[in-house]
Amino acid sequence: MSVVVARGRARGAVAFSGFSGTVAQAVLLEFLGRELHDARPKPFAVWPVVAGGRPLLDGAVVEAGTPVELRAGFADRELARRFVEAVSARGAFRLFNAEVAVEEVEFWDAPRQRAEKPCFRVEFLSPTRFGTHPYYRRERAVYDFTPRPLNLFLSAVAHGRKFGLLRLGAPFLRWVYTYVGLTDFGCRRTCVKTVKLPGGGVARGFVGWALYRAFNTRRLADLWKALAVAEALNVGTGRGMGLGAVRITPLDCPDARD
Repeated sequence: MSVVVARGRARGAVAFSGFSGTVAQAVLLEFLGRELHDARPKPFAVWPVVAGGRPLLDGAVVEAGTPVELRAGFADRELARRFVEAVSARGAFRLFNAEVAVEEVEFWDAPRQRAEKPCFRVEFLSPTRFGTHPYYRRERAVYDFTPRPLNLFLSAVAHGRKFGLLRLGAPFLRWVYTYVGLTDFGCRRTCVKTVKLPGGGVARGFVGWALYRAFNTRRLADLWKALAVAEALNVGTGRGMGLGAVRITPLDCPDARD
């Protein structure tokens, strides 16, 4: 499991009429082959295009000279290596009619070394939606937008198991349900945001932050293995086109009386 970030500067102005994650996915597929678009499950996930340090969600304009980041996570290290080589060889990628000159390509194997603390913060950088199980037949998908712990870890474990990255299962998820709590969450203005997709579709999901705490440390190492998958490969549905992008930070836990 690997992560690649290509950084550069736009040589011209770029206007996004919809969600930039679909543009990031198109750039990745241009380098690696369109056949990956139909892979199930997709062995990659992208973040929305990051410009000036901010993920672009819907209807943004990027001025010429703005720092731009293209980030992708890969379940397969060889696929990540191919992407690094292709981007480095070309030295640029296109966002519509503007070219981004690549100045740096960062490549690392996840997880990066960090403290495995029982308290952590998750930033939901792009709309995040979790599929719900249909007990009755229905004509359309129904999503849960709440950042409750079981949603987060069910998604991470499911994706990790599909790619052979995790061997966690029901015992771990029962531990999460019993011991991992949501201690706070918030967002700017509205918690559920809608973005426009190509072809006239839309996607809605939670955008904001959430704080969590494990009140039992017996499976803390497994918890952080699952969080590494979540951060590298996104969570929820629509991972390949940039939905469910998360940034995770370990925290010092407050006093139990707080």
